[in-house]
Amino acid sequence: MLLAMYNIFVFIFIGFMANKMRLLGNKHSGILLGFLINFALPAQVFNGTYHAHIDTSFLILCVVSLVSNFCVGGILWAIGSFLKFDKATKITLSFMGTLGNTLYLGFPFVQGALGADYANMVIIYDQFVTGIPFAFLAPIVLSMSGKTSFSIGGVFKKLLKSPLFLALLSGIFFRLLPFTIPDEFFSPLKALAQTATPVALFAIGVQLNLKGILEWKYPALLLSTKMILAPLILFLFVKIFVGDFSNTHKLALIEVAMPPLVSGAAIIYKAGLNAKLALNSVTFGILVSFVSVPIWLYFA
Repeated sequence: MLLAMYNIFVFIFIGFMANKMRLLGNKHSGILLGFLINFALPAQVFNGTYHAHIDTSFLILCVVSLVSNFCVGGILWAIGSFLKFDKATKITLSFMGTLGNTLYLGFPFVQGALGADYANMVIIYDQFVTGIPFAFLAPIVLSMSGKTSFSIGGVFKKLLKSPLFLALLSGIFFRLLPFTIPDEFFSPLKALAQTATPVALFAIGVQLNLKGILEWKYPALLLSTKMILAPLILFLFVKIFVGDFSNTHKLALIEVAMPPLVSGAAIIYKAGLNAKLALNSVTFGILVSFVSVPIWLYFA
């Protein structure tokens, strides 16, 4: 686990320093993100979906995690209404509190703590708990800000154009075939997938901004609910209804405890809402996760 945290920190720090030293231009950043989103991550999703061991208990954990996240989003909206926050801040708090960085950051955390087999399960978890909800919530947030209008058809069109979602469907399709694909055929795909985690962490580092470090009140509210209350709901569910934590339960606990989603901050910025709150929560959340995730695992 400590080695995984060290690797995560180094890759993020390299990206952060590359941005500060202006080693990446807009063209390089575009190529980097294009490779990540269209090739490396889809390869990781397809490989993980095909090889992951999925059972009913895991799917139940996905549902409980989703409910935990939406409870946090609702609680943040209620707190914002009670304290009379402006609409932009309430939407930002609720949206960012509902979605976690379960793939870019969650994958290496789980891989380091539980191993490669459980890291494959993260792929399924991420799509059901973060990816698909994000596809529905993002246009709703944009419509609430008056930027666009929401339509179910539009959401499904975007899903069917998403490389990650298409990779998920492809992985499920090949799992259902009445024969097993030889592992040798996955060799180039695995090599491509192995680049996803360092490139994703590097990209997170490039986007980190520490300028708002003194503006901590709203981010502290968001992170205390997203990274403490949400995993606490899952923790209590497992303790009450299951008892002991298996590695699958620990996987879900790590994922629920992840900081807010980086892509969520981009949607908030596009919607013209409280972008500073969104960016600060992402930055602070990554730093807090190096402390909070080991603590949750200790109690599990």
